Amino acid sequence: MRSPEPASGGWRRAARRGGRAAGWLLGLAALALVAQQAWARRAQWQPLWQRLDAADIALALALCLAMQLAFGLAWHLFAHGRWVRAQAYADLLRWGQSLPAKYLPGKIWQGVARSALYAGERRAALTFVLFVREQLLSLGIGAAIAALVAPAALSPRAGLALQFALLAFAVAVSAAALWRRVPAVVAARLPAALAGWNEGLPARAVLARVWLLQWLAYAAMCAAFAVLVRGFGLELDLARSSAALCLAGLAGVLAVLVPAGLGVREAGLFWCLAPLVGAGNAAMLALAWRLAITAGEAAFAAASFALGALRRR
Repeated sequence: MRSPEPASGGWRRAARRGGRAAGWLLGLAALALVAQQAWARRAQWQPLWQRLDAADIALALALCLAMQLAFGLAWHLFAHGRWVRAQAYADLLRWGQSLPAKYLPGKIWQGVARSALYAGERRAALTFVLFVREQLLSLGIGAAIAALVAPAALSPRAGLALQFALLAFAVAVSAAALWRRVPAVVAARLPAALAGWNEGLPARAVLARVWLLQWLAYAAMCAAFAVLVRGFGLELDLARSSAALCLAGLAGVLAVLVPAGLGVREAGLFWCLAPLVGAGNAAMLALAWRLAITAGEAAFAAASFALGALRRR
């Protein structure tokens, strides 16, 4: 006969389910608000769609795929501590196969999926720690780009304060990602999932290559968004559009329970761009970018699953 489940376990599961539901609701509500803004001002942006041609769409999607490729290669170096030609292809496939987990409420699921894909090669805890380090390093780059230009919606003083805060955040999370060994007292208090924090960090020369590849990934992402902006015939300089894109991305990441930052990123991008291109155009750009980035992730993930199935035959 099964023993009764502790009440605390039931509460934790209920809280997790409630948090996931809240994440979906928050994301969908934010997305609906941006969509409502776009629909209410459709006369402003509908003529712009006639300017966007197939070449613009193809180039934006190609750059989104290039972004995933650069991130995947950076992960390969993280996973093995060096370039291993025989493992690079498999690591790229695993990177792509873990992408759909971003769309589950709670960013932890992508790390869980990545750990499961390497279960036969190393302890899950070590893969998860490398995933966390990878994400922290990526967040640092995103925050540094977001700090380039203050959002036009803020006053000059508030904008400058935000830029300094973003730079401080970039330095802090980058330092945390590269922190080679935490003291034993701190290590003993880490959660079980981070128990392998002091293991497996690549050499500094390898980390420099990882960092460079992640910068290339962000450059491809910002270029893809710039292609859409120019394709619609809107005037927006690259530094400002890149800063807005990365700031919106940070908001999506920090909204932990919202799957893939759905809605939160769009709301952030709308807030940053509305004073520059108009509310209708900003809402349309935010939704168009969501379509582009999701299409790129879906294509990369689908190819990874298909090629992985062929590889196992």
